[in-house]
Amino acid sequence: MKEALRRISILSAVLFLFLLPGAEGASLSVAVQPFLSQGTEFHLGPAVSDIVSTSLAGARDITVVERMRLAEVARQHRLSMSGVVDTATAATAGKLSGARYFILGAVSRFGALLVVTARLVDVESGRVLGSFEQTSRQGEDEIVLVSRNLSAELLAFFSGDAPAPGDPLKDYRYYLYEALGYYNLGEYRKSLPFWEKMTQLSPRNGLLRFIAAGIYFQAGRHSDALIAAQQAVTWDPSFAEAHLLVGKAYFLLGDNHKATPPLDRALELNPRLTEALFLKGSAFKNRKRTEEAADFFVEAIQTDETYVPAYLALGQLLLENGAAEEAAGVLLSGMKHQPGNGNLRFLLGTAHLMRGNLQGAKEQAAALKSIDTALAKKLEQLCSQ
Repeated sequence: MKEALRRISILSAVLFLFLLPGAEGASLSVAVQPFLSQGTEFHLGPAVSDIVSTSLAGARDITVVERMRLAEVARQHRLSMSGVVDTATAATAGKLSGARYFILGAVSRFGALLVVTARLVDVESGRVLGSFEQTSRQGEDEIVLVSRNLSAELLAFFSGDAPAPGDPLKDYRYYLYEALGYYNLGEYRKSLPFWEKMTQLSPRNGLLRFIAAGIYFQAGRHSDALIAAQQAVTWDPSFAEAHLLVGKAYFLLGDNHKATPPLDRALELNPRLTEALFLKGSAFKNRKRTEEAADFFVEAIQTDETYVPAYLALGQLLLENGAAEEAAGVLLSGMKHQPGNGNLRFLLGTAHLMRGNLQGAKEQAAALKSIDTALAKKLEQLCSQ
């Protein structure tokens, strides 16, 4: 992610969220019944309810009734909490456990689809206040994503999408100042908990999810980055950079096939996203589709002539296919923008060797000594063979 994009994203998030109208939050207690598993693996229902419980428990002004407490109440009062739980039983169990709201849910399979549904019951009236649904089109692969999206919808129902004011250490502004303070010092990991707190206060804000995803990515937590970026595009489908980040996360996780659709979507929304073009080329290269890879690397360079990774990737691709003359030209063009790049000089020296230009290779090895001694030594060894 480019520095300019990071700054724009953060500034936009700050301005956007400060303009949102806040509402006073009130402490509330919620009980979450283990979700049913209908036509799918038994463990999925409880797994989803665990994610929902954890997400709600981490939110400000929400207390989640412990599952053991709920089970004990049911046992003492001989309430059947297995199978399809009706709203009357839920209301009774909620009252006895001290909950204000009760969440019932299920995970159901329909062919290749997994559908997660939930109902929110008002314990005092026994009425269903809201019904929620999230669908995974990739089966269990997206179950964590749909569980977190379901949690976000529940949080938005309880507190709205705007950050409500709180006490001095639980206020949106406190989290924001702490997050930006650490972020501006380059302490990205330390800033992350505060960004996460803000996503709980504004649960369907795509920009905040994108910022959190970017920080996860920088910290090497690519699986977390993937989920957060997918949440960003859930709430803001037109966010091209978020689609790009989904593709990047898949790519770093080694799944070139799944990386392609989000990268395509990013380019549909913004055809001049240089990094998306570069990653598409890298994905094709990994799949041994050389010509398509080269086309995307060339397009990335045409979109941003200063984007050195594309010069490197294209130069290496050409070398691997024996096109040393063309590779040398590409690498020389890249060096105009970053003459101190050791990888460019090493590949250029290799291209010179392949062309029979030993003197040119030695010149690159000499230049490398002040840039990268390990690469300089490696190129010298190639020259001496």
